[in-house]
Amino acid sequence: MNTLWKRFIIGFKEDGFAWLETAVIALLAIFIWMKSDSLAPTSTDHNFFWPIFGPLLIALRYGFAKGFICALITTAGLATAMRIMGVLDFYPFSLAVGTILTAMIAGEFRDYWHNINQRHILDHQYMSQKLDSFTKNYHLLKVSHDQLEQRTAGQTISLRASINTLQKIASTHADKRIENIGHPLLNLLAEIGGLQVAGLYKVTNNNINKQPHALIGDHHQLVLKDPMLQDMMESKKLLSPATLSENEVHKSRYQLCIPLLDTMGNLQAVALAENAKFFMLTPANVALLSLVANYAADLLSDDLLTPVLKANQHDLFMKYMTRAKYNKRHYGADSNVVAFVDSSGKHENVLNSVVNFRRGADIYWTCHSLNNKPVLVVLLPLTTTYDAQQYITRVTELLKNTVKDDIEDIDIIGPLSLDADNTEIMAFMDELGAYDESLAIPSDPRV
Repeated sequence: MNTLWKRFIIGFKEDGFAWLETAVIALLAIFIWMKSDSLAPTSTDHNFFWPIFGPLLIALRYGFAKGFICALITTAGLATAMRIMGVLDFYPFSLAVGTILTAMIAGEFRDYWHNINQRHILDHQYMSQKLDSFTKNYHLLKVSHDQLEQRTAGQTISLRASINTLQKIASTHADKRIENIGHPLLNLLAEIGGLQVAGLYKVTNNNINKQPHALIGDHHQLVLKDPMLQDMMESKKLLSPATLSENEVHKSRYQLCIPLLDTMGNLQAVALAENAKFFMLTPANVALLSLVANYAADLLSDDLLTPVLKANQHDLFMKYMTRAKYNKRHYGADSNVVAFVDSSGKHENVLNSVVNFRRGADIYWTCHSLNNKPVLVVLLPLTTTYDAQQYITRVTELLKNTVKDDIEDIDIIGPLSLDADNTEIMAFMDELGAYDESLAIPSDPRV
């Protein structure tokens, strides 16, 4: 029923059927015209002209062309019939012209309205396609977000929080640090680099202990003669397929060899991975693995367990800064320096109390300036300038709660980026009597 109704209102989409309908309607209009009173000599102006409906209907259904042709067929057909009948003198010329003009006007209106509707239909189809595309992308994004939440639901809040956790474990178990820190550390490295089969081994006097202190996955083996492992032990640098040059070829069973090298240059342990997710071995993740391994090595070192340095340990603070600059040059991980100077000399104990709020990887150094003013210098590794400013804001609030109105006695220098503000840092360290030319970032990028 619906199909028949659409055919009646809209007409045929097939051009052949449309022309057939035009011819049929034209013949029907001729028949009605010849049977009506319009041709009778007694006809008056009060009679309605019924044959006009044929061409008008065709014009409204199919447009100007078919409506005009239908009107021509109707009028020409009537003229032919009247000539055959010998009554051509009575041909209603005015009605014929009116029929043709009516069909032309109706057909032109229909074509104009059809063009407007087609544009709206095309716009609607385009918007529907865009909506479908947006809906699909939205659901893909939602699924990806849900999967990301599932993957990160059980992970630590942040890298700094993870390092802080490792620091607490190392402080609690000072005697057997690697035994207690091994599994959390290897799990953290696995989260960063996608390690699936790996082991963590302690190193003593540059010799790897064969007994692993932590394992991930099955079928892990220690092969001391592995070429990548031997190169790593010699260079003391993280090695992976991503770090090898085009000319280097390693037939190694390992995909990652990670040295845990402390600030003093001592190799504390190594992490060896046979299997890692290839798509996670990006340069950024490889650099992050190296940074985490370095900080974990400091936790395993007997000399560097608690990086809160005294005035006579400025050389060690310099080593921390040197390594931070190395990390910036080679891995792009910036660090910042902040200093708190007690200009009155009355709040040294207050500055020392800031150490109690030390974050996991931060390095604190309490010293004095050349004019004997207490100074607390803080190195913030893996910290952007914005995050360093947030740190200053928090520490300032803590100091206000202690010194109240005397907060103006404490001058804050920084945050100073080890990359962008190297000159200012050198000048400040010179005022502390701790300047060392080895800290200057060399111009040779190969260093």
